[in-house]
Amino acid sequence: MASTYIPDKKPHICPPSNAIHPADRWESLFVYSFICKFTNLRHKIEGLESPMELRVYRHSLEEALMLKEPNNILTQLLVHFVVNLKPQTRNLSTDQISTTVASVLSEFFKTSERTIFWDDNLHANVDPFEGLEGGFFATSWDFKLKILRQLVELQLCHSPEIKATIDNAWGVVHNKHKKTTTTVITVDPKDPKSQENLKLLPIGQDSQRKRYWIADDSPRLYVSTNPWKMTATFQTVSSTREEYLGIISDLKAKAPRELKKGQKRSKLEISHLSLIKDLEGRIEAIDAESARVSKVRKKIEQKRQLLAQAEIRQTRTRRRTQKPDYVYNNDMDSEASTIDSSLVLG
Repeated sequence: MASTYIPDKKPHICPPSNAIHPADRWESLFVYSFICKFTNLRHKIEGLESPMELRVYRHSLEEALMLKEPNNILTQLLVHFVVNLKPQTRNLSTDQISTTVASVLSEFFKTSERTIFWDDNLHANVDPFEGLEGGFFATSWDFKLKILRQLVELQLCHSPEIKATIDNAWGVVHNKHKKTTTTVITVDPKDPKSQENLKLLPIGQDSQRKRYWIADDSPRLYVSTNPWKMTATFQTVSSTREEYLGIISDLKAKAPRELKKGQKRSKLEISHLSLIKDLEGRIEAIDAESARVSKVRKKIEQKRQLLAQAEIRQTRTRRRTQKPDYVYNNDMDSEASTIDSSLVLG
C-alpha cells in the first residue's frame, strides 16, 4: 500500500511592501495598537502620545524608527517589552539594551517555534542579529520595525501578564478539572481590557472593499485591501484633521444613491454608508485627543527649552579654573631706568 504524502502546511505569507516610511506599513499599526491596548506607555514615554509627528513637535514612534541613533522612545519600548518576556532581565541601559534584546530573542530563535525570521529551507529560525554591526539603533527603520513586531508577537504568546489579560477578556479558565471553584468574571464591553476593545479590527469597509483602520483617537487613518491576498496594499491616508475630513468627503462623493421604492441596498452599500457614519462620529473625540496631545507636547517642548537655557546660563557664568600667568618685569624696568639716567647725566 502506497504511503500518502502530506505536504507541510505553509503559513500565510505577508504581502511584500514597497513603503519608504513606517507610516505605510501594517506593522506600525500592529505595534502601536498593542502599545495602546496592552500597556500604559503612551502616558509614560515622552513622544509616544501619537503614532505620527504633530506639526513642529517631531517626536513620535515613527520618527524614532527613522533615527539611526539611540533615542528615548525606542529604548523605553524595548525595556518594557523585554521585561514583559523576561522579568528578571538586567542590563537595560541605553548602551546595553541592543545586546540584551539580541540575547533575549536568540533564546526564542533556538526553539522550534516559528517566528517572522523562520527559514523554510533550514527548518529553523535565522537570528537577524548574527553578524550585525552597530547594534539595533544603527539599523534601518525596516529592521527595527520587524524586531518590534516580533517582540509584540512573543509577548502575546509568552508574557504571563498579557496572556492573563487576554484570558480574562475571553473568559478562558485554566485547570477546569480541579475541584476548586472558579468564577468566570464577565468584562464590561466598555472596559479598555474587554474583548471588544482588545481586538484589532477595521472600523469599516467601503463599497470598493477597502478596509479602514484606526489605532487611537488621533486623525491617523489607514487603508488596506484584502490582507489575505498577495496583492494587498496598506497605506496611511490621513494624519491631520483636514486630511481626515477630506477622506469623509471623498467617501460621501462615492456613496450610493438614494433608493427607489422597492429597492434594497447591497451589503457593500450598507457597509459604505456605515463607514461614513462611524468616521463622522469620531470627529469630536479626535478634536479632544488632538488638543490633549498638543498640550502635552508643548509642555515637553517648554521643558527642553528651559533645559537648553539653563545650559547656556551655566556656560556663561562658568569661571575659569586656569590660574593667571603673571610676568614680572622688574629686571627690565631697572635696566631701562639706568639707561634713562645716563642720558640725563650726559
